[in-house]
Amino acid sequence: MKCWIWVFCCASVLGAAPADFPLVAEGLQVKLFAREPLVRNPCAITFDAKGRLCIGMGPQYRNPTPDTPGDSVWILLDKNHDGVADDRKRFATGFNNIQGLAWKDGDLWVANAPDLTVVRDTDGDEVADEYVRLYTDLGNLEHGLHGLNWAPDGKLYMSKGNSKGLTHLPDRVAPRAFRELWGVRAPGAPDLPKPRTFTAATYEKNYHDPKDDWGLTGGILRCATDGTNLEIVARGFRNPWDICFDDTFTWFGTDNDQSHGDKLFSPFLGAHFGWGHAWSYDWKGDEHLPTAPSAGPLFEGSGAGTIHLNHPGWPKAYRDVFIYNDWLRRETLVYRKAWKGAWLQTDGKPEVIAHAEGGRSLPRSSGRSFDPVDIEVGPDGALWISSWGREYGATMVDGQQQNEGRIYRIWPKAMKAAWQPEPKRAKPLTDWSLSELMADLDSALPVWRANASEELVRRGSKAIGTLTYVLRGIEKTSARLETWASWTLGRIQPNNLRLTAYFNGAVRDSKSLNVRRQATAITALRLQQMDQAPPVEFLNVIRQTLKDPEPRLRHAAVLALREAGASEDTAVLTELLARETDRVVYYSAWGALGQLATVPQRKALLKDPRAGVRRGAVLSLLEEDALTDAELKALEPDEDTAVTALVKRRLGGKAAAFIKGPSLNVALVKQTVRAASVNPVDALRAASGSSYRVLTLRAGIPVYTDRNYRITAVPPVLQGEAFIQTACGDAERDSGVALEFTLRYPATVWLADDARPKQLPTWMRQGWTRTELAIETTDPKRMNLYRRDFPAGPVKLGANRDGVNQGKGNYLVIIQPKLLAPAGKAATVAEVLARMEQAQAARGRDLFLSRHGANCAACHQLEGVGNVFAPGLADIGDRTDAEFLARSILEPNAAITEGFAMQVFTQRDGSAVAGIVLEETGREVKVATAGGIVSRVPKAQVIKRETLKQSAMPAAFGVMLRPQQVADLVAYLLQQKAKPRGFHFEKQKDQVALWLDEEKVGTYLLKHPQLTRQAWINMKTHTGRQVTRNYPPQAGDGADHPLMHPGIWMGFGHLDSQDYWRLQAKVVHDGFVQPPKAGPDHASITVRNRYQTADGKGEVCQEICRMEFRRHTDGILLLWDSTFRNEQRDFYFGDQEESGLAVRMASPLRVKGGNGTIINHRGEKNGADIWGKESKWFDYSGQIKGRHVGLMVAAHPENPRPSWLHARDYGVVVTNPFPKQPKERRAPYVKTWVKRGEPFRLRYAVLIHDTAKPIDPALAYQSMLQALKTTRN
Repeated sequence: MKCWIWVFCCASVLGAAPADFPLVAEGLQVKLFAREPLVRNPCAITFDAKGRLCIGMGPQYRNPTPDTPGDSVWILLDKNHDGVADDRKRFATGFNNIQGLAWKDGDLWVANAPDLTVVRDTDGDEVADEYVRLYTDLGNLEHGLHGLNWAPDGKLYMSKGNSKGLTHLPDRVAPRAFRELWGVRAPGAPDLPKPRTFTAATYEKNYHDPKDDWGLTGGILRCATDGTNLEIVARGFRNPWDICFDDTFTWFGTDNDQSHGDKLFSPFLGAHFGWGHAWSYDWKGDEHLPTAPSAGPLFEGSGAGTIHLNHPGWPKAYRDVFIYNDWLRRETLVYRKAWKGAWLQTDGKPEVIAHAEGGRSLPRSSGRSFDPVDIEVGPDGALWISSWGREYGATMVDGQQQNEGRIYRIWPKAMKAAWQPEPKRAKPLTDWSLSELMADLDSALPVWRANASEELVRRGSKAIGTLTYVLRGIEKTSARLETWASWTLGRIQPNNLRLTAYFNGAVRDSKSLNVRRQATAITALRLQQMDQAPPVEFLNVIRQTLKDPEPRLRHAAVLALREAGASEDTAVLTELLARETDRVVYYSAWGALGQLATVPQRKALLKDPRAGVRRGAVLSLLEEDALTDAELKALEPDEDTAVTALVKRRLGGKAAAFIKGPSLNVALVKQTVRAASVNPVDALRAASGSSYRVLTLRAGIPVYTDRNYRITAVPPVLQGEAFIQTACGDAERDSGVALEFTLRYPATVWLADDARPKQLPTWMRQGWTRTELAIETTDPKRMNLYRRDFPAGPVKLGANRDGVNQGKGNYLVIIQPKLLAPAGKAATVAEVLARMEQAQAARGRDLFLSRHGANCAACHQLEGVGNVFAPGLADIGDRTDAEFLARSILEPNAAITEGFAMQVFTQRDGSAVAGIVLEETGREVKVATAGGIVSRVPKAQVIKRETLKQSAMPAAFGVMLRPQQVADLVAYLLQQKAKPRGFHFEKQKDQVALWLDEEKVGTYLLKHPQLTRQAWINMKTHTGRQVTRNYPPQAGDGADHPLMHPGIWMGFGHLDSQDYWRLQAKVVHDGFVQPPKAGPDHASITVRNRYQTADGKGEVCQEICRMEFRRHTDGILLLWDSTFRNEQRDFYFGDQEESGLAVRMASPLRVKGGNGTIINHRGEKNGADIWGKESKWFDYSGQIKGRHVGLMVAAHPENPRPSWLHARDYGVVVTNPFPKQPKERRAPYVKTWVKRGEPFRLRYAVLIHDTAKPIDPALAYQSMLQALKTTRN
């Protein structure tokens, strides 16, 4: 019987009584490092480069809502190094439930499903400043993302449960590898969606409801240090919480199942462990040939954190073992390894080394305070364990979390578990000696190993001698150092044939089994990375290793061939299958056969006389469902009983997968409406006055500006083209010109006409050509497509029902501009430079972005449009001049950016693929070919790989483009400069855009064809959440006042008898009094506006309007200062209710139809209570994406009179500085006169706020008043 002792520690330690502690095994002791209030429900733990414990915790688990405060990462501080935490410091915050942490090179990787986020401290204050949401839509927190590990091969490994993402195209979608695990089919979704970078202030996590939402299976995945090259390592899991690896790079983990018990497993490349298997389910898998076996007995519990322990201070029985926590049984156990060939098994039953004298129920635990979750080996050699609180999820009282929490340290009595930071840790890694780095390479701390390895790889040739010396075995070397030194060396200079030959020789000659295994895998890695076809003898050594008597080495060779082999390796694999008796080697051999041999080749093996070959062929074909019932029945009489058993099992039907939630087939979802990247029209005007706009055509967006009908299918030839979205309300017009616009280029104009009527409109019956193409929508179902060529210039289109006697939906207009007109001879650099003075960047932009122009966006990305297949151009204007750009366009092979040379892959069938390598995994290479088309090249089919001294950029631009067009393109590229941090303006035609950091926060309209006064439109917060209604309004925004209510504006229903509110008279922009100015924290723009009479012949007054933007604690503060004056005569303001500073709120923030609330300074709420009442301020706010967002407006106390509110629950509020009419009428009751030459001044503060918690309006008002006092007098 195991002898248990209670270790009596000082009861004064953090005030903990001995009864709180877990019981530990004889010879071990336990101490409390931290408890509440420093820690509450601590979950994931890890150590940073300074050896300090970092904890992920917070209130997110288990049923968060979008408003639940985010989890945080805390650094626990032990300032006097006495083994007890004294304090804590928050490093990063705002996450979903944190279930995995891993440091490397100063970056902290955070698993917070549905996101994988990377955070970094950029200014050295130990607080994260930059947040990169690397992946998103990874499923919910229940079977989420866990187990982050930086491995010896330099890659991040992670475990993922079977909860699937939402896959809402195009903005919320997981990388392809995750979708493949879940079985989600999403045509058109990107393989690797682009990361999104935030500051600490703007970071926003995505939300996924924690309800069960299962895909096909979970898995183990790995990626490069920048998140690329993401690939599946193993699959067949339900809910693997943590994984770890030992000193020989052998993996271990636990997987949870509610029915059959938790499973211990050891994953390897290509393995499937049963859950969600293609045809045959078996949870344990030990005697089940279609899946990989488990690594130990099943157990009823809840496996959580895992770690490998091999510290010299521990007794021999606790060295080179895996340790894992069981949260449900409240135990920590030791797993001792026993190898049955290549099959990892346990040496006896896992032994409990710490426990709480009993398990727990899901809702709550009792007794000892030990609910173990994560586990690490600390710099002191002790086991560090995070212990969850009593309750299953967060317990909140008055907004404060109340859960318990513990961090325990366990270590042998005979070992001194103490650690003081070495002097080297105060230096940057670049200043460390090679011996200092090598010492960390042999460390138990993951961050120290990973950082040392990366620094040695960066040193390249300078580190080779030291690494090879360690591996020669002259001095006794630990298995850990052998592994890490091997892989570090293997990552240096992949094209160095001598190094590759070194590893190839180690496969054959090393006396260390561990070195031989690592060298086999490293050889495969280096063969994949070589630019040229590898020498055949390198692969021959691996092929010979298939005959080695050691099963683990044979297994390594099979996995190496799976990654780097070719179709001719089918022969050596079939020979192996014929004789192999090891359970795991045989499993991986038929899996590799499936990767390298075609289906016909494997079907031919069904007639092989060797039973092992036939069996392997059957297994690989069943995995792909490549055998018909007839073919299966023909195999029933096979002499091999295993073959017949497999056949009978498959003929009995496939195992059903456990799928929950939405379908695995992603249906059409609402798409984000995007303005056309190249707008080929000007002066767009609908005769009805309805809102029309130019958008990018694609499935999923609204058909009309005023209805929710959606486009469901678009012919490929028109996908992504500019189209004019018309109004359904204009469908009944039956005469006259209905739509006018000006084409900026010659173009083919397409009309999509409702297919239901038998007649075309009269004006379409001549000149328009019917095509066989159509656009499909939810209503009307089909719109036939007609086309006609037009020259540049004005176009007039008639009414939808002209000559049509049947009801129909309004037509749509699609435009394909013709930007190119080749001169017939090649342009020269001199010709281009001579035309730079006449160059127009706007034309160059169109050439760059349009596929009908130079189509540079096929490979380059600017303004968020295009692909990232070629060198970045975002700041090219800061880095070069016109001559260099012109030469690069006309002579692309003169200078090729590193990494962007053309590579050619010759395949076994004689075909070749040429382009830029985008991504490379063990199985395939993703190549961007001409025109931005992406091809996948299976590595097994490649016989030759060449790097050409040729750019992937075509050399034909000199002929395609006229010299002036090249000059236009150069002018556009010269405008691409790094955006400064802080505020900045971008002047465009008839408008000025305002940016804050990387967010466009609003646009000021100087002139608009229909809106006859100036306004700020599409205003956003500093985090990018829109606070004013879309302008023009989109479907769902409400059809009321589509033109009159833009965003934030000054308007008057009666100004000297003129109505500027209802757009009856014009306000004309008359230039900038002061040009737009911007800096890190302030921006201002001052304009002169002239208020004309309705006939355009007179002028009521002039307005000088200064608008200043400032950073504010709660968001962005706008200070509005307007002065009205007429030097020639008196004028007056009427008392119309629609007069003053007005706002129109974003639809989600409305009281009616949204989640918003209007409140004034007296606490009265919403339109019915505050309309018509004087108010110092109002706040109109609600929630968007989990944050509290809105507009707060305050009038200056020194305005001519107090303001009252014209407030409506549908989203508009006017802060009116004039008397309120006793009864509404157009004619004024009271006139506010302004004498000739005297100023009439109105000042307001507008707070565009965006916070995690609701703002305190009273405090905000005080800050707004203080800011108003600083406006110029």
